[in-house]
Amino acid sequence: MIWENDNLILADFSDTPTWLRKLTVRSDQCCTTCLIALLSDKDLTVANVGDSRGVLCDKDGNAIPLSHDHKPYQLKERKRIKRAGGFISFNGSWRVQGILAMSRSLGDYPLKNLNVVIPDPDILTFDLDKLQPEFMILASDGLWDAFSNEEAVRFIKDRLDEPHFGAKSIVLQSFYRGCPDNITVMVVKFRNSSKTEEQ
Repeated sequence: MIWENDNLILADFSDTPTWLRKLTVRSDQCCTTCLIALLSDKDLTVANVGDSRGVLCDKDGNAIPLSHDHKPYQLKERKRIKRAGGFISFNGSWRVQGILAMSRSLGDYPLKNLNVVIPDPDILTFDLDKLQPEFMILASDGLWDAFSNEEAVRFIKDRLDEPHFGAKSIVLQSFYRGCPDNITVMVVKFRNSSKTEEQ
């Protein structure tokens, strides 16, 4: 089943640049991240491109990373960019070709044409029976610029009884902390290891 999920996710990621490119002009430098969480039976499969992030709160209240940000300063990404003939430079943050603060994205075709920024996702699978999760947070980097994984889990845990499971509160708190980026947050509260309620 997981093999099928991975192939399904990979197919979606590989098809997205094709139809997205049709909607843009060749010089369009817009790009986006993508974070997908797929529940199936007792497993959670998470795929990501870019720096949106998933974090799960397990039965003991621990913050479990569900994804890894794709940043140019990471050794694996630096090596890949260099092999493709690209470079990274520092201008407030590490950037690919001095432009993009992510090493993987959907869109950003001038950098895709150079093959220094790629749309390939990382895909991780988690055993829900083992983790016995309470909830997970799926969010854009605007949240993670203001909160650590552990801090976000504690914040949401204290607000799970709110109508949006604390999602609206943590967005506002990120804004109040001075986050200049967009802030998108989804909190998924698990009723048990195979059934969820989303907001």
